[in-house]
Amino acid sequence: MGSSGERGGKRHWSFAAGLAARGLVAGCFAAGSAALLLSGRPALALIAGGVAITALFALVRAARQAERTMRELADQLAIAIDDRPSALPSAFADLDAAIVRAVDAMRQREARHRTQAHSDDALLDTVPAALFLTDAAGGLLRTNRAARALAPAAPARFADHPAFVAADAATLLAGPPEAGRLLRLTDGRSAHASVGLFDIADGSRRRLIAVQTVAEQLGAVETDAWHRLSRVLAHEMMNSLSPVISLAESLAALDPAAAPDRGEAAAAAATIARRAQHLMGFVERYRQCLAIPQPRPEPVDLATFGADMVALARGFDPRAALQIDAAAPDAVVAIDRELVEQALLNLLKNAVEAAADRPQPVVTFGWDIAGDMLCFTVEDNGPGLPPDAEDIFLPFYTTKADGGGIGLTIARQIAISHGGALTAEPLPAGTKLLMQLRM
Repeated sequence: MGSSGERGGKRHWSFAAGLAARGLVAGCFAAGSAALLLSGRPALALIAGGVAITALFALVRAARQAERTMRELADQLAIAIDDRPSALPSAFADLDAAIVRAVDAMRQREARHRTQAHSDDALLDTVPAALFLTDAAGGLLRTNRAARALAPAAPARFADHPAFVAADAATLLAGPPEAGRLLRLTDGRSAHASVGLFDIADGSRRRLIAVQTVAEQLGAVETDAWHRLSRVLAHEMMNSLSPVISLAESLAALDPAAAPDRGEAAAAAATIARRAQHLMGFVERYRQCLAIPQPRPEPVDLATFGADMVALARGFDPRAALQIDAAAPDAVVAIDRELVEQALLNLLKNAVEAAADRPQPVVTFGWDIAGDMLCFTVEDNGPGLPPDAEDIFLPFYTTKADGGGIGLTIARQIAISHGGALTAEPLPAGTKLLMQLRM
């Protein structure tokens, strides 16, 4: 520490000594010139004055050169040029060496920053999602390789990007942060987009938009969903059409002239009518699944809402013990009360029926708020989930003899319409349904 201070002091003294020496020489010769002139020796006075002027010019020149070098160094620091400033005279060797060290250190920092920037760019380019960084006005500041691959030339503004439908681009730019939304690109591909916001050191806001094409993954999911739905539809329709076909064939085989056959014909016709009515009811339930209206949020007091839900659920089975477990009992939230009530009644009815065979059926209804999500839970002590738990959300899937199989399907669609989700989790003894709604 001490040696560093001594070296710093020596550099400062050498620079000061150079300037002082020139000033002292100029001053001494100027004084000598005046003394010689007063003593009547003008020739010597002229020589001494010339030396003083020469020393003074040398002092000014050295000071101006030092000033120019420092100005060049400042300019170099400002615009990050690569050339070293002009060398100082040998009398300022220590100052010149310090400037050289400063420039070398700056170059090393610049090299490290470039290396880090290249590493960051390489890392971002390995991300399969297309990343767009925008300023508060929607101007594109940075993109990665996947983003650049979406269009031959990126525009200055994200709203003008040719890969996105104008309405989707406007929503991604103006909307709040969100975990994800599905959209369709202008080339027809499906994509999943998410938005994040953050502030940088100068206080300005940045928006990071990530877009991942999901055509292949979405196609596989859709195919699987259609296969499972088709299996349920085929099972339901075969259950209705098989006896209808069998009875119709029996009617065709009856002898129209035989009186006893009229009773059999009437019974067969009644069965056909009953099964046809069942099939009509099935089609009506399918129509209900497709007719979920858009939610209209309004302020709802959760304490009152929860008490009303439990009071309604007690009507399903007086034997079931209905309990409330509320982590946010007094909150007021904005939801479509009518739709959410319909969804939760389906969940509570399903839970009560699942626990009906237990000696002491218990259903627990609760709610909590996590960030911008309102979470409702319905737990029962019934037999638990089937092996393929996701099947319970399929339209018309039911394990009950008289079940319609659309309650959980409608509840999930209502949750999705609120920007949320409905999931099922197994419990050590029973099932837990979690419905999340974005507030």
